[in-house]
Amino acid sequence: MINAEKGDPSSQYFVGDYYRYGNDNIRDYNKAIEWYSKSSEGGNIGAMYKLGHFYCNGYDVKIDYKKAFEFYLKSAEGGYKDALYMVGECYCYGIGILKDESKAFEWYLKAAEKGQINSLYLVANYYNDGKYIPKNEEKEFYWIKKAALYDIVEAQYKIAGYYLNNPINKNENKALKWYLKLANENRPRAIYLVAKCYRDGIGTDKNSKEAATWFKKRFLKSKPITLEKFLSGSDIFGVSKLSMY
Repeated sequence: MINAEKGDPSSQYFVGDYYRYGNDNIRDYNKAIEWYSKSSEGGNIGAMYKLGHFYCNGYDVKIDYKKAFEFYLKSAEGGYKDALYMVGECYCYGIGILKDESKAFEWYLKAAEKGQINSLYLVANYYNDGKYIPKNEEKEFYWIKKAALYDIVEAQYKIAGYYLNNPINKNENKALKWYLKLANENRPRAIYLVAKCYRDGIGTDKNSKEAATWFKKRFLKSKPITLEKFLSGSDIFGVSKLSMY
């Protein structure tokens, strides 16, 4: 507190955190804003980002999207990766600034290049869609892979699908590896897909016993098809409707 009162921006930031995240007896958003503001004036980009959040969400202040964007932008210009992502969000959804998907991508990409997890999959989707930037399958694959390694579930399903179906990157062993990772986290769609892999010999030798084990794990009670039909090659209708999570 002494250093904060002497004007040290880092100390002021931590005092802001103390009041922002403290227990019910300590938490005081007004004091948090006061200390974040002092820290921000001293150039602390983390404090700028926190102030953006306060104004964006209305934590003991009137929601002011324009002011939130201004703080996010200042923080992003200083290189704060979560602020880079939030500036992308602001441009994507028109929060405090005119909506501009091309600029949203630019900021998401900057955030992704710094390892901001939420941005990785978004950047991959932009390269896949090709609406606001040229479609680029190679770059999409690069960012999907990065997102998958950061445990983004949607990306893990997608990378498995790439390894299974894409002629350039086809690798059935890797596809099964990703499906197994998801299945071992009890994700319904992946459990069924693992059963299919063992049934059909995708990324592994055919193994009806293992396929049956995974099928039963997915469908403990009601079964859309019988185990016998599944093992003989029949599939359920609407695999994509099975929950990824």
